[in-house]
Amino acid sequence: MDITLDRNLQKLRSKKGNTQEELASFLCVSSQAVSKWERGESLPDVCQLPRIAAYYNVTVDDLLGVGEIRKKERVEEYREEAMKFARSGENEKHVEVWRRAVAEFPNNHECLIGLLQALHMQGYQSDDCANGGKAVDEIISISEKILGESTDNRIRYLAIQILVLNLIRLGRFDEAEKYIADLPDIYITKNCLYSRLYTASGDVENGKERIHQNILVFFEILKDELYNLCCLNKGNYELYIRLHEFYIKLADLIFDDGFYGFYNSRIDNRHYWLAKLYTNLYHDEEKARNHLEAAARCAADYDNLPQDFVYHGTIFDSGYKDSRNNITKNHTISEREILLKHFDGEGLGDPSFDCWRDKDWFQAVVADLGKGYK
Repeated sequence: MDITLDRNLQKLRSKKGNTQEELASFLCVSSQAVSKWERGESLPDVCQLPRIAAYYNVTVDDLLGVGEIRKKERVEEYREEAMKFARSGENEKHVEVWRRAVAEFPNNHECLIGLLQALHMQGYQSDDCANGGKAVDEIISISEKILGESTDNRIRYLAIQILVLNLIRLGRFDEAEKYIADLPDIYITKNCLYSRLYTASGDVENGKERIHQNILVFFEILKDELYNLCCLNKGNYELYIRLHEFYIKLADLIFDDGFYGFYNSRIDNRHYWLAKLYTNLYHDEEKARNHLEAAARCAADYDNLPQDFVYHGTIFDSGYKDSRNNITKNHTISEREILLKHFDGEGLGDPSFDCWRDKDWFQAVVADLGKGYK
């Protein structure tokens, strides 16, 4: 166990504003002894520890740094419990775990950022958050608390990201822009700089892993930016088709062995929208069928992903390992169930596909998707 009495003693003495001589006088030891404790050259006698702790109004565990170690272990236990629900999409349970963590450690920024992320994930399934109710008020309040207290850039950037997204959803664009302006440019993120570092230093293993990771990150960013282009060109349906087809073509170049892994859940959605567009704009049965069948295949492949899987193909020459443990979601249903809800003709069924509903091929797609129900 890492005993940090030297650093803790320095901090406590500095916070109280007393000298080594004053502490030494209280303990009936020499100031040289106190100096050695603070330099980590020796430790106080065991019988002195309760007296030092009482002098600074802390516990012996806190004095030795053991309390902080136990706190970190406890927070990690909360994190592992929360991740189980984040992976399964059980939003309420995910939030509840972090609420318990914050109740136990109200000023711990790791716990606060965990609750913030859980509330944000839950918010995308909640009308209350979309309408600016209590959920988003809590998100903004926690974000502002973190930004007012934390000096950890990782935590601060996560808080800014979630704060900005919720301010945008509320239409508070000027406030959002103020936070965005302080963030670093994409080219000076660790994603870009690590790959340059490893390449220049000849670290092949870490270099390839970082580059593969970056390619997948940028592919995810591209998905969002193509969606934004569609929004900025509202009503330009022919452009929508070209953008969705571009995304799928790019996917086929990146994953040129045909294994999309996690990104099946992105590509199936593009096929769905292309089927809808080709149906509504051109009544093109062949293309609608091809895209709906492709969407169903991608959804099934996603649902059937093994616990651990590897990307191969030209870019991922030596293989890039991934795991379902890295995937979180804000719903509990399968990918096939999501698609089926879009066009099964019941409840949320999309009327765009009513013209194909009696076709054998359409019924076969629906039957395939129905196999994904848990």
